[in-house]
Amino acid sequence: MFESLGLEIWHVWLIAAIVIAIIELLLLGSYYLLAVAGGAAVAGLASAMVDLSITAQWFVFAIATMVVAVLMRFLRSPETKEVPDDIAYMEGKRVKVLERVSPRGRVMYKGVSWAAESEGVFEVGEYAQIKHVDGSTLFIEKEDTKKGEV
Repeated sequence: MFESLGLEIWHVWLIAAIVIAIIELLLLGSYYLLAVAGGAAVAGLASAMVDLSITAQWFVFAIATMVVAVLMRFLRSPETKEVPDDIAYMEGKRVKVLERVSPRGRVMYKGVSWAAESEGVFEVGEYAQIKHVDGSTLFIEKEDTKKGEV
């Protein structure tokens, strides 16, 4: 079939693997197709080493794609694993009052100015603790004995 182009079937598998990997890395960036590219590469290498029927090549491709997908899931670094989208990690952290909060004002958290609300009154320069977050507004309260970060 590909002999007229001077290609053997394992060449086609490897070309497909390279094209899929390039598309994934340059255009998509999701890394899901890298498992497919890995499966195609394994199928190409297997068919280069052993004379396999087309059915066997597709079987190798399917199994190899699943194995590569599982390996990619387990081998990726912890930094790239999903982080919850919520902002509950901010609760209990320490903030510095930039603008009087009575009941609204502004506070500094990690170098960023945030809108703040409180039932109490906080003066400029005081420290408070984040009670909860609603959108881009921090609801603050008097600090507990435990210290957070600014």
